[in-house]
Amino acid sequence: MDFENLFDKFYKEANSRSEIKKSRFKGESSIVVGAESRDSYELVLQGPQSEFILQEVIRKQFGKSGYNSTPIGTHPDFIHLESSDELVKQYSCTMFVDIKGSTRLSLLYDLEQVFLFKNAVIQTCVEVVRAFDGCVHRLMGDAVMSFFGSKEKSKEDAIADAVNCAATLRVILEKSIKPWMSANQFDDKDFGFRVGLDFGNDDQVLWGNFGYSTVAEVSATGLPIDMASKLQGLASKNQTMLGQGLLEHIEWPDYYSKEKEQVRKNEDGTEFTVKVPYVKPNITCSEGKPINYRMKEFDFKKFMEVSALPDKVRSEINNNIRLNPAIRFDCYVIDDDGRKKYISASRYLEKDLSLVFEVSANKNSRLLFPLQVKFTKTNHGQFVPDNKSGIPLPSKPYTLSKKSSNQFSQGNSPYSTVSHLESTSYRGLHTMKCEVKDKNGNTVFTDWIGVMIK
Repeated sequence: MDFENLFDKFYKEANSRSEIKKSRFKGESSIVVGAESRDSYELVLQGPQSEFILQEVIRKQFGKSGYNSTPIGTHPDFIHLESSDELVKQYSCTMFVDIKGSTRLSLLYDLEQVFLFKNAVIQTCVEVVRAFDGCVHRLMGDAVMSFFGSKEKSKEDAIADAVNCAATLRVILEKSIKPWMSANQFDDKDFGFRVGLDFGNDDQVLWGNFGYSTVAEVSATGLPIDMASKLQGLASKNQTMLGQGLLEHIEWPDYYSKEKEQVRKNEDGTEFTVKVPYVKPNITCSEGKPINYRMKEFDFKKFMEVSALPDKVRSEINNNIRLNPAIRFDCYVIDDDGRKKYISASRYLEKDLSLVFEVSANKNSRLLFPLQVKFTKTNHGQFVPDNKSGIPLPSKPYTLSKKSSNQFSQGNSPYSTVSHLESTSYRGLHTMKCEVKDKNGNTVFTDWIGVMIK
């Protein structure tokens, strides 16, 4: 996945579509074309490959097939609510994304330039959301509101999609959009994203048709929906805030989040830092007591340890990751049908499944064999027994020699391989760390795989 050139390519495609529209409409003075026909004609001109250019790259990386062509507006599960008085309770993971610092661009550059850039950024947000099976509900100036989840998708997977979407948006911002701005003399000093994420269960989210007649939209209401918006407003530049509903439903590990901090000043002007654990303003319940709705700041850098984003990008952001082109580290789910690769922290697995963690080293490389391999698992959450949540548990040592093989190897493989067996036992996000040292004791590889369990 070439993140460095991803936005540049998308920006050029967006401008190309704009030029196609201009040239087409200039020649339409003698032709009457219905709205539906014009939309179809435009789609033929631009081609699906240009609209889904980001989706194609991202979905492949996260093991998703096909494209998400859901249009903006009504969630597909609730089309039947249009022009209806029916109300439906169904969960949702809600995301608000605000593009910070874009207003000032209108004071610095030609408006057409600003439009083309801002539109490409918004289109990027839209396509990243759709790449993770999200439904873009509304564009609000420089903000995008989206829903993740459906009656066909588990609640846990909807949250996984939303979290991975937030992480991917930040990577594209830092590795693609901001470098593009610098290369094209756009001021990127204050530019960034602010994201709010929260989850509401079936009994907390109500869907219905707001408004009346032709001035209406099908949307959702509930405390978690409103909190997602407030969380976005409380997020610092290029940060994502996670709400209590999300944190509690999936046992989100403290390791991958942190309390928001706010800098304040004493009377003498000296600064000090305070923790902000609850959404502000701290609203009250019917009894007049503050609800103390918890929030955490997503720890983007630490999450890169388990993210399914490209290894090169992850290691640039988090230098705890040490890659080696001659070493592979993978996880597989084992069942009666064989084994299937599990992409790190991409989806939630059922309990009581067998896992195999596999490390392979190229025997024809310059690695100094034999290699010593150590697996270290860390379980998180309240369901982990014996107060071992968050405690690293190392495995027995393994050795990779040039003669090593395993039960899955066939023939004379150029790789030496060792496997470590585990199972899916506790709800939450858990990790397996792999460290490889050469015969001289030098660390030549360090990486993690995150396993999400329902």
